[in-house]
Amino acid sequence: MRTRRLASARTTAPAVSPAPSARPGLPEHDHRDRILVPLSTLRPTQATVGMRAVAVKRRKIEKRLETPSRIATFLAGKPIPSVRGPGGHLFMIDHHHLGLALWQAEVETAYVYVIEDLSVMPVAAFWSRMEADGRVYPFDAEGRRIKPTRLPSRLNALREDSFRDLAWSVREAGGFAKSRLPFAEFQWADYFRVHVSERLVKRDYDAAVARALKLARAKAACELPGYLPR
Repeated sequence: MRTRRLASARTTAPAVSPAPSARPGLPEHDHRDRILVPLSTLRPTQATVGMRAVAVKRRKIEKRLETPSRIATFLAGKPIPSVRGPGGHLFMIDHHHLGLALWQAEVETAYVYVIEDLSVMPVAAFWSRMEADGRVYPFDAEGRRIKPTRLPSRLNALREDSFRDLAWSVREAGGFAKSRLPFAEFQWADYFRVHVSERLVKRDYDAAVARALKLARAKAACELPGYLPR
């Protein structure tokens, strides 16, 4: 049972100015734009995450949970950009790793800011608009396209993509730069998926990272977001 609750849910939220979003095209916002919602109400716009990256974020969150004011301040500065869709549901378009890390740490609420209200649109038109705007990534853990209606309805239903973790590890090691483009690390994950065997990733992750670091500087990767020339 998930019993731990964020202290700020019962008190006045601290006035913290959040950092600018990494997503291009998102409107500027301040602390007045935020709303506090249950994590269980947020709907993902991707099917997978890198579980290693989630674990790192979860450990940091758990340390902050030792001091209620620290986690409250942290979350106030990390509002989750979302689109209100059919049925009034909130579809998060960023911070999936953070959201799942919060879920696993038994934090039940998070701040959200709604960048657009598309709740009046029919379901099919909504997903077409979301894809046209680059706000959904309908691919499974093998990189195969799926229908947006098959995306998980809750954060805890996100599945592991080991190549998404590989992309995260390569970026952390300086293999490519963080990009403002939507789903940039998924593009890297799909590139590595073609050139690194899944067997190597699962059996010798460090060796897979070393190989991927070399691949990140190859000419074949030059058009990927965040590419760093030699």
